[in-house]
Amino acid sequence: MLTLLAASPSWAQAIRVTDIAGREVVLAQPAKRIVLGAWVSLDVLSLIHPDPVGLLAGWAEAGANAIQPAILRSKFPAIDKVPVIGKGSFETISIEAVIAQKPDLVLLSRFDAFRFGAEAAPGLDQLAAAGIPVAIVDFFLDPLTNTEPSLRLLGKLLGREVQAEAFLAFYRQRLAAIDVKLKQVSSAARPAVFLHAFATRPECCFSAGPGTIDGFIRLAGGHNIGTEKLATPVGQLSQEFVLTRNPDVYVATAISDGPDAGSFALGPGVEPKRAAEGFIRLLRRNDLAALGAVSRGRAFGLWHLFVHTPVHLVAIEALAKWTHPELFVELDPQATLDEINNRFLAAPLEGTFWISSSAGSEKR
Repeated sequence: MLTLLAASPSWAQAIRVTDIAGREVVLAQPAKRIVLGAWVSLDVLSLIHPDPVGLLAGWAEAGANAIQPAILRSKFPAIDKVPVIGKGSFETISIEAVIAQKPDLVLLSRFDAFRFGAEAAPGLDQLAAAGIPVAIVDFFLDPLTNTEPSLRLLGKLLGREVQAEAFLAFYRQRLAAIDVKLKQVSSAARPAVFLHAFATRPECCFSAGPGTIDGFIRLAGGHNIGTEKLATPVGQLSQEFVLTRNPDVYVATAISDGPDAGSFALGPGVEPKRAAEGFIRLLRRNDLAALGAVSRGRAFGLWHLFVHTPVHLVAIEALAKWTHPELFVELDPQATLDEINNRFLAAPLEGTFWISSSAGSEKR
């Protein structure tokens, strides 16, 4: 790859970045044909490019991109014609199919590329041998550390630096406003939060350990009780532990394609009435109704797929408002989402993305 680019007269103007894995990535010009791994959500490109679908030479369906057609289809119908080069994890991707698409960039998440720990996923060496640059980003495993450098390097690789920096300025400003308020709160005053991941699962209680959502909860001024028992980013808590711990705040996560039409759902295209009715049914479950947070009206729902996108900013604001309602009276996650939709996202997020038991239903 490097030797081919070195022979080009445009070498002096080549785009050079260091990705999240510490690898140098060099492009002769901004990428126009991208193959997207399953765990790099397309809405990341949508934040900084007016036609994210037009950039795709191929993608791996499922993973973080499972819901993308539903979000993008009305505005970008070509999404149904994007070549599928794999399902789910990077191991399912056909390297031969990637090479055949002649991309000028393959974009993978750290979760894709290093699923096996320190060892890079099989296939990266083949792509390098074929002269296809691969950039690794991370908006999922350690988003509070890696969102800014990941989006910044994407801005450079796509020739959209101005747009990337505009969003990052907005992002930093909103998070800083939360941080300033929380300086008034001691660590001992942080409410205990039970994050019930994919709450429609029949068994309780799948939750978050150290990692993605735990960082959101901490930044919002809460204490994630999952970290008291789990050593991994996700895992199972016992019902006995949750009931005994009796957290101050209960947060259930959901996606838009639940197991049946009556199940609790949140996300693009979900109407407020459906979200509210499903949430009420969820909270009536015997294993949840006994929680003090539920009886006190401190139960909330959150779209799970915020974990894959820099729009997680909205989730952090919602969590801050739920954990410290007296401190964040004026904080308005809906206004933040509206501004992101209007200023940044090529395909706006429209649907119901959070809900409160005390307020019935909160639009979007």
